[in-house]
Amino acid sequence: MENFREVIGYDHIKHELNRIIDCINNKGKYQNLGVNVPHGLLLFGKPGLGKTLFAKSFLEAVNRNKYIIRKDRPDGEFVNSINKTITEAMENTPSVVLLDDIDKFSNNDDKHTKSDEFVVIQSLIDDAKNKDVFFIATANDLDDMPESLLRTGRFDTKIEVESPTLKDATKIIQHYLENKVVADDIDCEEIARILDGDSCAVLESVMNEAGLIAGFNNHSEITMDDIIKATLRVIFNSPENLDNKTEYQLKTASYHEAGHALVAEYLEPGSVNLVSVSNYFGGKGGVTSIKNSDDYWADFTHMENRVIILLAGRASTELFFNKLDIGTTSDLSRSTRIVSRFYEDYKAFTIRDDVDLSASDSSRVMRDMWINIKLEEYYQRAKDIIFKHKDKLEEIAKMLMDNQVLTKKEISNILA
Repeated sequence: MENFREVIGYDHIKHELNRIIDCINNKGKYQNLGVNVPHGLLLFGKPGLGKTLFAKSFLEAVNRNKYIIRKDRPDGEFVNSINKTITEAMENTPSVVLLDDIDKFSNNDDKHTKSDEFVVIQSLIDDAKNKDVFFIATANDLDDMPESLLRTGRFDTKIEVESPTLKDATKIIQHYLENKVVADDIDCEEIARILDGDSCAVLESVMNEAGLIAGFNNHSEITMDDIIKATLRVIFNSPENLDNKTEYQLKTASYHEAGHALVAEYLEPGSVNLVSVSNYFGGKGGVTSIKNSDDYWADFTHMENRVIILLAGRASTELFFNKLDIGTTSDLSRSTRIVSRFYEDYKAFTIRDDVDLSASDSSRVMRDMWINIKLEEYYQRAKDIIFKHKDKLEEIAKMLMDNQVLTKKEISNILA
């Protein structure tokens, strides 16, 4: 993996890229086998995951003249620049052309599929097919690109760069902390669990923010507490509020967040990353960070679980304080949006209910009635789980009142 020594983790992607590099640098042995060397490579995925770093390392590793195209000028000038650069690459073969953030090359229409930029690139890639020019591109969103450009023959290999695994995230955090002064109690794997699913750029930002917080507070080293505060600031855009909650506010917030955490762990074990009732700006009484299952968009049950978890905060305060929780507007809104999709997008009423409401003359009224019935059903399921495990919920809530923050490991220890 020497070609990608600056990239931490992602060994499976490094292996695939090294295979392509070998094809490019040693064309002869592949041509002797009667096979065609790939013409293009596309790296795609969410922002901040290191696609450009992979691409630059790839460029360094191949023995070719190198050209880079980024959108850095107005549309008309940019089209001319694309034409000039790729034409030069065809005249100076063997060569490799990096099309960085190719999905941002055009903004002429909704889907950009007929834009001059993409038409020119597609034409030039075809012209270069027999001229020993290799194209590598990076993109955040393939929906913004024409399918004709993405097909095999133009970009033969497509690799999705996803958020780092727990193992890789731990290595990345260790890397970002290695030149910083940190406390002995820093647990990089625990931090990786808290930040599970976040990009490499977010991991770096949190570690740097933790150092800034430590420095401002005149700490001699970065502590786990500094990293928790940095997580709240970076992930939830919530700077610390120096005004303390009242005892009643702290108690109700703790039971509310404990409800989210308990029900989440009951329905999706290991899903809670962090629970906090720390006093911070943003209008929230607290935060429960929950990672969606990898199968969230493939399994209706996980979506139902998300609704039950969202309603669990309100259910907890009702059960323990016999009061209406007026701080649940966001939870109720998100729950309603999800259940609305059950009706409108997935037609769940035809699959999971005895009555097909789609045939009703008063479709809007029946839709709202169905959504309200389902929300009440999910709310009752949240209350049932909390009532059955109320001793554990009280334990979580009391620890929150004492510590104000609970990590994934601490939650797991309580529920073990």
